[in-house]
Amino acid sequence: MRRRQTGRIMTAKTIGIAGVTVPGAVDCLSKIHRLCADRFPTHHHPRFVLDQPDFGIVHQAQDDDRWDKVADSIVGSLQRLAGAGAELAVIPANTVHLAVDDIRARSPIPLISMLDVVADACAARGLKRVAILGTRWTMARRLYQAPLAARGIAEMIPDEAQQAIIQRAIFSELVPTGRASDETLAALLQVVQSMQAQGCDGVALACTELPLVLNDANCGMPAIDTTLTLAEAALNAACA
Repeated sequence: MRRRQTGRIMTAKTIGIAGVTVPGAVDCLSKIHRLCADRFPTHHHPRFVLDQPDFGIVHQAQDDDRWDKVADSIVGSLQRLAGAGAELAVIPANTVHLAVDDIRARSPIPLISMLDVVADACAARGLKRVAILGTRWTMARRLYQAPLAARGIAEMIPDEAQQAIIQRAIFSELVPTGRASDETLAALLQVVQSMQAQGCDGVALACTELPLVLNDANCGMPAIDTTLTLAEAALNAACA
């Protein structure tokens, strides 16, 4: 049984969560909370602030290739989070990090980049060839190529047919329900197996909903939970 700390609560900064999809935001908050057991006395945790705009607006902007509008939505969240007392922020969504440079430049509070912490996590696990599973924008636009390459790691991308399978799973099932049918899960695992056969030694679950159904055990190799990785980084920054 894990022993929890006792005594006075540690001082921590307020964490702001700029939500994109509801399942991704809720999963990030839940994972930060679970990680608090190792940092704080029983039942204590840092203060959290969540801003969750209408995802339909961001999704339409992505479909329209209007990343300026995506950035505007996220920056609006960050401004509201700062106004509510957040001292640092995370965005628990991979795809919107295509606009992260614009977002960071306009953010009123420090922003932890999912790209950097996920690439660091891949390096920490000794991975050399990482398959990226995410939305079609994350995969086709090679979101993780540069941060992985900077750490000596090759990015591998599913083919177009496999990308379509993942895109449907995310937006037809995982985002609206937080679950995947047995058939959809089997299709996702077939993609993972195909990527492993091509030589990848790990997979980045580069959509915050994918860790709801994929993990080390069913992937049969290291599966980097990008939501958990971001949650750990947020808590570390809050406690620094």
